[in-house]
Amino acid sequence: MNIEIQHRPAYSLAVVSLEAGESVVGEPGSMISMDGDIAIDTSAGMAGKGIIGGLLSGLKRMVAGESFLRNTFTASRGGTVCFAPTHVGDMEVVNLDGSRGLVLQAGAWVCAAPSVSIDASWGGARSFFAGEGLILLKVTGEGPMVFHTFGGVKAIEIDGEFVVDSGHIVAFEDTLSFTVGSVGGGIFAFLFGGEGLVATFKGRGRLWIQTRNATQFGKWIGPLLPMREG
Repeated sequence: MNIEIQHRPAYSLAVVSLEAGESVVGEPGSMISMDGDIAIDTSAGMAGKGIIGGLLSGLKRMVAGESFLRNTFTASRGGTVCFAPTHVGDMEVVNLDGSRGLVLQAGAWVCAAPSVSIDASWGGARSFFAGEGLILLKVTGEGPMVFHTFGGVKAIEIDGEFVVDSGHIVAFEDTLSFTVGSVGGGIFAFLFGGEGLVATFKGRGRLWIQTRNATQFGKWIGPLLPMREG
């Protein structure tokens, strides 16, 4: 399997080239195009989960704001499947080797090899106050996977400590820990400084951030939209 990201950063497209017999698992609604001899199978689980495990994984993903079902695209003679997110932004390919997993913000996953497991993980109060919700996605296994961002994406190698605005966090390796707090300057700076909450990451590993904040963008564009009647 080969994955190439085209038209980045604003209108990114993931072009997945499959050999004969290879498969890729995609988020429902993310497929843009595919070769005609590629078969689609829709189910709740990922490879190796079994029926019960697949149903439980699907239910947990629904709690995290993801789709209950997954679409598996399998090439009989080889071919190409193209995926894209619903909004403007970039995508990133990460090749997992099984030694460490990823923690992903809900809604960011696009597609992955069948050997990659996408499951919901309890984030606790830290992720709630960081604006990521109580449930995050845990990505484990081996093989390539693709996630998308709002705006451009930047990968950062952390060795020690790093601070980032909570609305710009997309993904991080599970070797990193984080705490959530204000950017500093006391309660006045927190209330009126415009920075909100930040996450302080510690440890060694990679962090991916997005150049735009979806929540802040929504606050900006909301008043500009026409009122709906009724």
